[in-house]
Amino acid sequence: MLFLIGLGMDVKDLSVRALEAVKKSDAVYLEQYTTFVSEDYLSYLRRETGKEIRPLDRSAVEENALRTLAGAKGGSIAILVPGDPLIATTHHATLLDTATKSGVSYVVYHAPSIYTAAIGESGLDVYKFGPPVTLPFWSERYKPTSFLDVIDKNVRNDEHSLLLLDIDQPAGRMMTLGDAVELLRKAEKDKEYGIIDDSLKLLVLGDVGKPSELIKYVSIVEAAEVESLFAGKILTIIIPATPSFAEEEALSKFA
Repeated sequence: MLFLIGLGMDVKDLSVRALEAVKKSDAVYLEQYTTFVSEDYLSYLRRETGKEIRPLDRSAVEENALRTLAGAKGGSIAILVPGDPLIATTHHATLLDTATKSGVSYVVYHAPSIYTAAIGESGLDVYKFGPPVTLPFWSERYKPTSFLDVIDKNVRNDEHSLLLLDIDQPAGRMMTLGDAVELLRKAEKDKEYGIIDDSLKLLVLGDVGKPSELIKYVSIVEAAEVESLFAGKILTIIIPATPSFAEEEALSKFA
């Protein structure tokens, strides 16, 4: 049996059913490819379950899925995932497909995700959001700008854009607000859509769902003035479309 378990946004977001599943698992793994899990949360999990929690990298979920699932054939394993394991990701769905083909039964335990939490905290209408995008760290040989194609389509459709900021797990590095703004400007220079200019408004959300949550509604120029406030926080950005009266009222709270 495979238990694919969402950890939610912060300590104790784990459901009671999910906690019971972890306790009865023979092995427990933590996959945090898309974001970080705090040491406080890990300590809570170890204390409440009495289990050793082993790290699981993305290759173990994708290329080596059969090896990872081997323990689920004669017993049960739990794979813990920040947020909701099936939201804004594809490799976990692939894992479940592999499990089915291998004759491994599974149960998914859902939890709050940044996708739903950020939209909820923003006060913007969920039905007015277009497809989300991820802003990726650039490297010497990898400098994608396709995320701006999606943002451009959302803008033309007058839809809000949810931007998920990349993290570099090996380096323990989170994308900062300054990194994100610089990336948007570089992509604009390459694409010339006329979207990313000094008048662009951003809703910046840090540590959504945690006591340290912070939200600011600023122009892209003003982002530099508030960047220090978001230091050390996991960030999400929303580029709002034309707001309704109710949405404008919601955004004004964060100005």
